[in-house]
Amino acid sequence: MTQKIAQFRILGELGAGGMGIVYRALDTELGREVALKRLRSEFAASSDVLERFRNEARLQGRMSHPGIAQLYSLVQTPDAFCIAMELINGVMVKDLMPLDWRIAVAVILQVLDALGYAHSLGVLHRDIKPENVLIDTRGTVKIMDFGIAYAVGSERMTREKSVLGTIEYVPPERILNRPMDARSDIYSLGILLFELLSARLPFDLENDYDIMRWQIEGSVPQVSSVASVPAFFDRIVGKAMRKDPAERYATCSEMAADLQSATGDLLFPADGLQQLVTARIATARAAEFDAASCYREVAGHLQAGNLGAAEHVLQAEARRFPRDSGLLRYLSIVSRARLEIESPGGTSRDQTLCWLRMIAAERCGDRAAFAREIDFAADKLPGFVVATAHGSAQLYPERNSR
Repeated sequence: MTQKIAQFRILGELGAGGMGIVYRALDTELGREVALKRLRSEFAASSDVLERFRNEARLQGRMSHPGIAQLYSLVQTPDAFCIAMELINGVMVKDLMPLDWRIAVAVILQVLDALGYAHSLGVLHRDIKPENVLIDTRGTVKIMDFGIAYAVGSERMTREKSVLGTIEYVPPERILNRPMDARSDIYSLGILLFELLSARLPFDLENDYDIMRWQIEGSVPQVSSVASVPAFFDRIVGKAMRKDPAERYATCSEMAADLQSATGDLLFPADGLQQLVTARIATARAAEFDAASCYREVAGHLQAGNLGAAEHVLQAEARRFPRDSGLLRYLSIVSRARLEIESPGGTSRDQTLCWLRMIAAERCGDRAAFAREIDFAADKLPGFVVATAHGSAQLYPERNSR
Protein backbone atom coordinates (compact mmCIF):
# COMPACT_ATOMS: atom_id res chain seq x y z
CA MET A 1 0.00 0.00 0.00
CA THR A 2 1.26 3.47 -0.82
CA GLN A 3 2.22 5.13 2.47
CA LYS A 4 1.61 8.64 1.17
CA ILE A 5 -0.88 10.14 -1.29
CA ALA A 6 -0.04 13.74 -2.18
CA GLN A 7 0.42 15.54 1.15
CA PHE A 8 -1.49 12.84 3.10
CA ARG A 9 0.45 10.23 5.08
CA ILE A 10 -1.57 7.04 5.55
CA LEU A 11 -1.93 6.10 9.21
CA GLY A 12 -4.26 3.12 8.88
CA GLU A 13 -7.35 1.73 7.18
CA LEU A 14 -10.80 2.67 8.49
CA GLY A 15 -12.87 0.50 6.18
CA ALA A 16 -13.82 -0.36 2.64
CA GLY A 17 -16.99 -0.38 0.57
CA GLY A 18 -18.34 -0.51 -2.94
CA MET A 19 -16.72 2.77 -3.92
CA GLY A 20 -13.27 2.33 -2.43
CA ILE A 21 -11.17 2.29 0.72
CA VAL A 22 -11.20 4.84 3.54
CA TYR A 23 -7.94 5.60 5.34
CA ARG A 24 -7.05 7.50 8.46
CA ALA A 25 -4.46 9.96 7.20
CA LEU A 26 -2.43 12.97 8.30
CA ASP A 27 -2.45 16.10 6.20
CA THR A 28 1.25 16.92 6.54
CA GLU A 29 0.76 20.50 5.32
CA LEU A 30 -1.94 21.45 7.83
CA GLY A 31 -1.03 18.99 10.57
CA ARG A 32 -4.55 17.56 10.98
CA GLU A 33 -5.90 14.03 10.70
CA VAL A 34 -8.53 13.34 8.05
CA ALA A 35 -10.58 10.53 6.61
CA LEU A 36 -9.21 9.93 3.12
CA LYS A 37 -11.53 8.03 0.78
CA ARG A 38 -9.70 6.55 -2.19
CA LEU A 39 -11.95 5.65 -5.12
CA ARG A 40 -11.77 2.31 -6.82
CA SER A 41 -9.63 2.43 -9.92
CA GLU A 42 -12.56 1.88 -12.28
CA PHE A 43 -14.27 5.03 -10.92
CA ALA A 44 -11.08 7.07 -10.84
CA ALA A 45 -10.50 6.19 -14.49
CA SER A 46 -13.89 7.57 -15.57
CA SER A 47 -13.83 11.22 -16.61
CA ASP A 48 -17.63 11.38 -16.17
CA VAL A 49 -17.43 10.12 -12.59
CA LEU A 50 -14.63 12.52 -11.72
CA GLU A 51 -16.50 15.47 -13.18
CA ARG A 52 -19.60 14.58 -11.12
CA PHE A 53 -17.42 14.35 -8.02
CA ARG A 54 -16.01 17.79 -8.70
CA ASN A 55 -19.49 19.22 -9.18
CA GLU A 56 -20.71 17.63 -5.94
CA ALA A 57 -17.62 18.91 -4.12
CA ARG A 58 -18.37 22.44 -5.28
CA LEU A 59 -21.88 22.16 -3.84
CA GLN A 60 -20.56 20.74 -0.56
CA GLY A 61 -17.99 23.50 -0.37
CA ARG A 62 -20.87 25.93 0.17
CA MET A 63 -22.10 24.08 3.26
CA SER A 64 -21.06 24.90 6.80
CA HIS A 65 -23.16 23.13 9.42
CA PRO A 66 -22.17 21.29 12.63
CA GLY A 67 -24.30 18.33 11.60
CA ILE A 68 -22.57 17.80 8.24
CA ALA A 69 -19.16 16.15 8.02
CA GLN A 70 -16.95 18.63 6.22
CA LEU A 71 -15.41 17.84 2.86
CA TYR A 72 -11.95 19.40 2.80
CA SER A 73 -10.65 18.74 -0.69
CA LEU A 74 -10.40 16.46 -3.70
CA VAL A 75 -6.97 14.94 -4.25
CA GLN A 76 -5.81 13.61 -7.60
CA THR A 77 -2.47 12.01 -8.37
CA PRO A 78 -1.38 10.00 -11.43
CA ASP A 79 -2.53 6.77 -9.72
CA ALA A 80 -5.25 7.83 -7.26
CA PHE A 81 -8.33 9.99 -6.81
CA CYS A 82 -9.28 10.72 -3.19
CA ILE A 83 -11.68 12.75 -1.09
CA ALA A 84 -10.29 14.29 2.10
CA MET A 85 -13.03 14.58 4.74
CA GLU A 86 -13.50 15.43 8.38
CA LEU A 87 -12.40 12.57 10.65
CA ILE A 88 -15.13 11.93 13.22
CA ASN A 89 -14.50 10.30 16.57
CA GLY A 90 -17.79 8.68 17.41
CA VAL A 91 -20.21 5.83 16.79
CA MET A 92 -22.39 4.94 13.81
CA VAL A 93 -26.07 4.88 14.69
CA LYS A 94 -26.10 1.43 13.07
CA ASP A 95 -24.11 0.18 16.06
CA LEU A 96 -26.63 1.58 18.54
CA MET A 97 -29.86 0.12 17.18
CA PRO A 98 -32.50 -0.33 18.39
CA LEU A 99 -32.70 3.01 20.13
CA ASP A 100 -35.18 4.08 22.77
CA TRP A 101 -37.73 6.12 20.84
CA ARG A 102 -36.79 9.32 22.69
CA ILE A 103 -33.16 8.88 21.65
CA ALA A 104 -34.22 8.08 18.09
CA VAL A 105 -36.21 11.33 17.95
CA ALA A 106 -33.22 13.30 19.25
CA VAL A 107 -31.06 11.79 16.49
CA ILE A 108 -33.60 12.33 13.72
CA LEU A 109 -34.23 15.95 14.73
CA GLN A 110 -30.53 16.70 14.34
CA VAL A 111 -30.47 14.92 10.98
CA LEU A 112 -33.51 16.90 9.84
CA ASP A 113 -31.85 20.16 10.85
CA ALA A 114 -28.69 19.34 8.88
CA LEU A 115 -30.58 18.00 5.86
CA GLY A 116 -32.90 20.99 5.87
CA TYR A 117 -29.87 23.28 5.77
CA ALA A 118 -28.39 21.34 2.83
CA HIS A 119 -31.71 21.37 0.99
CA SER A 120 -31.95 25.14 1.41
CA LEU A 121 -28.73 25.36 -0.61
CA GLY A 122 -30.02 22.98 -3.27
CA VAL A 123 -27.90 20.02 -2.09
CA LEU A 124 -29.41 16.53 -1.80
CA HIS A 125 -27.78 13.67 0.06
CA ARG A 126 -29.19 10.77 -2.03
CA ASP A 127 -27.85 8.02 0.23
CA ILE A 128 -29.28 8.41 3.74
CA LYS A 129 -28.67 5.17 5.70
CA PRO A 130 -27.40 4.16 9.17
CA GLU A 131 -23.79 3.90 8.00
CA ASN A 132 -23.84 7.55 6.92
CA VAL A 133 -25.10 8.92 10.25
CA LEU A 134 -22.67 9.13 13.17
CA ILE A 135 -22.79 10.62 16.66
CA ASP A 136 -19.53 12.12 17.86
CA THR A 137 -18.22 12.19 21.42
CA ARG A 138 -19.84 15.59 22.01
CA GLY A 139 -23.29 14.21 21.16
CA THR A 140 -23.46 15.92 17.78
CA VAL A 141 -25.08 13.92 14.99
CA LYS A 142 -23.02 14.04 11.79
CA ILE A 143 -24.18 13.17 8.28
CA MET A 144 -21.52 11.71 5.99
CA ASP A 145 -20.98 11.38 2.26
CA PHE A 146 -23.25 13.98 0.67
CA GLY A 147 -23.62 13.33 -3.05
CA ILE A 148 -20.98 10.61 -3.27
CA ALA A 149 -23.42 7.91 -4.37
CA TYR A 150 -24.79 10.20 -7.08
CA ALA A 151 -21.34 11.02 -8.37
CA VAL A 152 -20.60 7.37 -9.14
CA GLY A 153 -23.46 7.21 -11.63
CA SER A 154 -26.81 5.47 -12.10
CA GLU A 155 -25.59 2.77 -14.45
CA ARG A 156 -24.36 0.69 -11.49
CA MET A 157 -27.41 0.81 -9.23
CA THR A 158 -28.81 -2.63 -9.99
CA ARG A 159 -25.40 -4.30 -9.80
CA GLU A 160 -23.98 -2.84 -6.61
CA LYS A 161 -26.43 -1.95 -3.86
CA SER A 162 -23.87 0.02 -1.92
CA VAL A 163 -22.98 2.37 -4.75
CA LEU A 164 -25.94 4.45 -5.85
CA GLY A 165 -28.51 5.14 -3.17
CA THR A 166 -28.39 1.85 -1.27
CA ILE A 167 -31.40 -0.15 -2.46
CA GLU A 168 -32.79 -0.71 1.04
CA TYR A 169 -33.19 3.07 1.47
CA VAL A 170 -33.63 4.34 -2.08
CA PRO A 171 -36.90 6.21 -2.90
CA PRO A 172 -39.25 4.94 -5.63
CA GLU A 173 -38.54 7.90 -7.92
CA ARG A 174 -34.85 7.01 -7.98
CA ILE A 175 -35.58 3.48 -9.16
CA LEU A 176 -38.03 4.82 -11.76
CA ASN A 177 -35.44 7.35 -12.96
CA ARG A 178 -37.68 10.28 -12.11
CA PRO A 179 -36.56 13.67 -10.76
CA MET A 180 -35.47 13.77 -7.12
CA ASP A 181 -35.82 16.58 -4.61
CA ALA A 182 -35.78 17.10 -0.85
CA ARG A 183 -38.70 14.70 -0.44
CA SER A 184 -36.49 11.91 -1.78
CA ASP A 185 -34.12 12.28 1.18
CA ILE A 186 -37.16 12.40 3.48
CA TYR A 187 -38.32 9.01 2.15
CA SER A 188 -34.93 7.48 3.01
CA LEU A 189 -35.08 9.18 6.39
CA GLY A 190 -38.44 7.52 7.05
CA ILE A 191 -36.83 4.12 6.53
CA LEU A 192 -33.93 5.14 8.77
CA LEU A 193 -36.34 6.17 11.54
CA PHE A 194 -38.20 2.85 11.22
CA GLU A 195 -34.89 1.00 11.58
CA LEU A 196 -33.62 3.10 14.49
CA LEU A 197 -36.78 2.25 16.42
CA SER A 198 -37.01 -1.44 15.53
CA ALA A 199 -33.50 -2.55 14.44
CA ARG A 200 -35.09 -3.95 11.29
CA LEU A 201 -36.13 -2.73 7.87
CA PRO A 202 -39.82 -2.31 6.98
CA PHE A 203 -39.55 -5.35 4.69
CA ASP A 204 -38.04 -8.83 5.01
CA LEU A 205 -36.50 -9.30 1.59
CA GLU A 206 -33.03 -10.18 0.33
CA ASN A 207 -33.37 -10.27 -3.46
CA ASP A 208 -32.46 -6.93 -5.03
CA TYR A 209 -35.32 -7.05 -7.52
CA ASP A 210 -37.88 -7.76 -4.76
CA ILE A 211 -36.53 -4.89 -2.64
CA MET A 212 -36.76 -2.43 -5.53
CA ARG A 213 -40.27 -3.63 -6.33
CA TRP A 214 -41.26 -3.13 -2.68
CA GLN A 215 -39.88 0.40 -2.75
CA ILE A 216 -42.23 1.13 -5.64
CA GLU A 217 -45.33 -0.83 -4.59
CA GLY A 218 -45.01 -2.16 -1.02
CA SER A 219 -47.09 -1.09 1.97
CA VAL A 220 -45.29 0.32 4.99
CA PRO A 221 -45.99 -1.77 8.12
CA GLN A 222 -46.78 -0.06 11.39
CA VAL A 223 -43.56 0.41 13.33
CA SER A 224 -45.54 0.07 16.57
CA SER A 225 -46.23 -3.56 15.59
CA VAL A 226 -42.52 -4.43 15.71
CA ALA A 227 -41.23 -2.02 18.37
CA SER A 228 -42.44 -0.65 21.70
CA VAL A 229 -43.12 2.90 20.52
CA PRO A 230 -46.08 5.31 20.69
CA ALA A 231 -48.61 4.95 17.89
CA PHE A 232 -47.88 8.42 16.48
CA PHE A 233 -44.72 7.00 14.91
CA ASP A 234 -46.88 4.93 12.55
CA ARG A 235 -48.32 8.12 11.09
CA ILE A 236 -45.02 10.00 10.93
CA VAL A 237 -43.01 7.15 9.39
CA GLY A 238 -45.87 6.34 7.04
CA LYS A 239 -46.09 9.92 5.77
CA ALA A 240 -42.33 10.18 5.24
CA MET A 241 -42.43 6.96 3.20
CA ARG A 242 -45.38 7.63 0.92
CA LYS A 243 -44.68 6.34 -2.57
CA ASP A 244 -45.92 9.57 -4.15
CA PRO A 245 -43.54 12.41 -3.21
CA ALA A 246 -46.47 14.85 -3.22
CA GLU A 247 -47.95 12.99 -0.22
CA ARG A 248 -44.78 13.11 1.90
CA TYR A 249 -43.55 15.88 4.14
CA ALA A 250 -42.63 18.72 1.81
CA THR A 251 -39.63 19.81 3.88
CA CYS A 252 -37.43 18.63 6.72
CA SER A 253 -38.75 21.43 8.93
CA GLU A 254 -42.32 20.17 8.40
CA MET A 255 -41.36 16.66 9.53
CA ALA A 256 -39.37 18.06 12.49
CA ALA A 257 -42.35 20.16 13.59
CA ASP A 258 -44.61 17.09 13.48
CA LEU A 259 -42.15 15.07 15.57
CA GLN A 260 -41.72 17.84 18.13
CA SER A 261 -45.49 18.35 18.38
CA ALA A 262 -46.08 14.62 18.90
CA THR A 263 -43.34 14.18 21.51
CA GLY A 264 -43.95 17.40 23.45
CA ASP A 265 -41.95 17.50 26.67
CA LEU A 266 -40.77 13.89 26.33
CA LEU A 267 -37.65 14.71 24.34
CA PHE A 268 -34.32 13.17 25.25
CA PRO A 269 -32.05 15.46 27.36
CA ALA A 270 -29.53 17.48 25.40
CA ASP A 271 -26.49 15.77 26.91
CA GLY A 272 -28.00 12.30 26.60
CA LEU A 273 -26.44 11.52 23.23
CA GLN A 274 -22.99 12.43 24.49
CA GLN A 275 -23.40 10.11 27.47
CA LEU A 276 -24.71 7.34 25.22
CA VAL A 277 -21.75 7.53 22.84
CA THR A 278 -19.20 7.82 25.64
CA ALA A 279 -20.64 4.74 27.34
CA ARG A 280 -20.70 2.81 24.06
CA ILE A 281 -17.06 3.60 23.34
CA ALA A 282 -16.02 2.71 26.90
CA THR A 283 -17.86 -0.61 26.68
CA ALA A 284 -16.22 -1.42 23.37
CA ARG A 285 -12.76 -0.66 24.76
CA ALA A 286 -13.36 -2.80 27.84
CA ALA A 287 -14.66 -5.77 25.87
CA GLU A 288 -12.36 -8.47 24.61
CA PHE A 289 -12.41 -9.50 20.98
CA ASP A 290 -13.76 -13.06 20.66
CA ALA A 291 -11.66 -14.09 17.68
CA ALA A 292 -12.84 -17.70 17.56
CA SER A 293 -16.53 -16.75 17.49
CA CYS A 294 -15.97 -13.99 14.92
CA TYR A 295 -13.99 -16.11 12.50
CA ARG A 296 -16.37 -19.07 12.83
CA GLU A 297 -19.24 -16.79 11.82
CA VAL A 298 -17.19 -15.38 8.95
CA ALA A 299 -16.23 -18.88 7.81
CA GLY A 300 -19.91 -19.86 7.74
CA HIS A 301 -20.78 -16.93 5.47
CA LEU A 302 -17.82 -17.70 3.22
CA GLN A 303 -18.87 -21.35 3.02
CA ALA A 304 -22.26 -20.14 1.79
CA GLY A 305 -20.50 -17.90 -0.73
CA ASN A 306 -21.79 -14.72 0.92
CA LEU A 307 -18.73 -12.51 0.90
CA GLY A 308 -20.77 -9.40 1.65
CA ALA A 309 -22.16 -10.89 4.88
CA ALA A 310 -18.66 -11.94 5.96
CA GLU A 311 -17.40 -8.40 5.37
CA HIS A 312 -20.34 -6.97 7.34
CA VAL A 313 -19.47 -9.13 10.39
CA LEU A 314 -15.84 -8.03 10.22
CA GLN A 315 -16.77 -4.36 9.84
CA ALA A 316 -19.01 -4.55 12.91
CA GLU A 317 -16.26 -6.17 14.96
CA ALA A 318 -13.67 -3.70 13.67
CA ARG A 319 -15.82 -0.81 14.86
CA ARG A 320 -15.95 -2.43 18.31
CA PHE A 321 -12.27 -3.35 18.39
CA PRO A 322 -10.44 -0.80 16.22
CA ARG A 323 -7.08 -1.61 17.79
CA ASP A 324 -7.02 -5.31 16.89
CA SER A 325 -4.49 -5.24 14.06
CA GLY A 326 -5.13 -8.84 13.00
CA LEU A 327 -8.86 -8.18 12.63
CA LEU A 328 -8.23 -5.00 10.65
CA ARG A 329 -5.80 -6.79 8.34
CA TYR A 330 -8.25 -9.60 7.65
CA LEU A 331 -11.06 -7.09 7.04
CA SER A 332 -8.78 -5.34 4.56
CA ILE A 333 -8.07 -8.65 2.83
CA VAL A 334 -11.78 -9.54 2.60
CA SER A 335 -12.74 -6.06 1.36
CA ARG A 336 -10.05 -6.07 -1.28
CA ALA A 337 -10.99 -9.62 -2.31
CA ARG A 338 -14.63 -8.61 -2.79
CA LEU A 339 -13.63 -5.65 -4.92
CA GLU A 340 -11.26 -7.83 -6.92
CA ILE A 341 -13.93 -10.45 -7.59
CA GLU A 342 -16.35 -7.75 -8.77
CA SER A 343 -13.80 -6.07 -11.04
CA PRO A 344 -13.66 -7.00 -14.72
CA GLY A 345 -11.00 -9.65 -15.19
CA GLY A 346 -10.68 -10.13 -11.42
CA THR A 347 -9.50 -13.27 -9.71
CA SER A 348 -11.47 -16.52 -9.58
CA ARG A 349 -14.32 -16.45 -7.06
CA ASP A 350 -13.75 -20.08 -6.01
CA GLN A 351 -10.04 -19.50 -5.59
CA THR A 352 -10.53 -16.35 -3.53
CA LEU A 353 -13.23 -17.85 -1.29
CA CYS A 354 -11.09 -20.90 -0.63
CA TRP A 355 -8.17 -18.69 0.34
CA LEU A 356 -10.33 -16.60 2.69
CA ARG A 357 -11.92 -19.70 4.25
CA MET A 358 -8.49 -21.10 4.98
CA ILE A 359 -7.46 -17.97 6.83
CA ALA A 360 -10.73 -17.92 8.81
CA ALA A 361 -10.41 -21.62 9.70
CA GLU A 362 -6.86 -21.13 10.90
CA ARG A 363 -7.78 -18.10 12.98
CA CYS A 364 -10.70 -19.79 14.74
CA GLY A 365 -8.63 -22.92 15.34
CA ASP A 366 -10.80 -25.24 13.22
CA ARG A 367 -8.12 -27.64 12.02
CA ALA A 368 -10.63 -29.96 10.36
CA ALA A 369 -12.05 -27.12 8.26
CA PHE A 370 -8.54 -25.97 7.40
CA ALA A 371 -7.64 -29.48 6.23
CA ARG A 372 -10.80 -29.63 4.09
CA GLU A 373 -9.82 -26.41 2.37
CA ILE A 374 -6.33 -27.76 1.73
CA ASP A 375 -7.87 -30.86 0.11
CA PHE A 376 -10.29 -28.70 -1.89
CA ALA A 377 -7.47 -26.51 -3.15
CA ALA A 378 -5.31 -29.49 -4.10
CA ASP A 379 -8.21 -31.15 -5.92
CA LYS A 380 -10.06 -28.24 -7.51
CA LEU A 381 -7.61 -25.35 -7.65
CA PRO A 382 -4.34 -26.43 -9.24
CA GLY A 383 -3.33 -22.76 -9.51
CA PHE A 384 -2.67 -22.69 -5.78
CA VAL A 385 0.59 -23.60 -4.12
CA VAL A 386 0.41 -24.80 -0.51
CA ALA A 387 3.47 -24.21 1.63
CA THR A 388 4.37 -24.70 5.27
CA ALA A 389 6.04 -21.90 7.19
CA HIS A 390 6.64 -21.60 10.92
CA GLY A 391 4.35 -24.58 11.54
CA SER A 392 1.36 -22.95 9.89
CA ALA A 393 0.12 -23.76 6.38
CA GLN A 394 -0.52 -20.77 4.17
CA LEU A 395 -1.98 -20.47 0.70
CA TYR A 396 -0.52 -18.43 -2.11
CA PRO A 397 -2.06 -17.98 -5.56
CA GLU A 398 0.41 -18.42 -8.37
CA ARG A 399 0.98 -15.27 -10.38
CA ASN A 400 1.47 -15.31 -14.12
CA SER A 401 4.65 -13.64 -15.18
CA ARG A 402 4.07 -10.49 -17.19
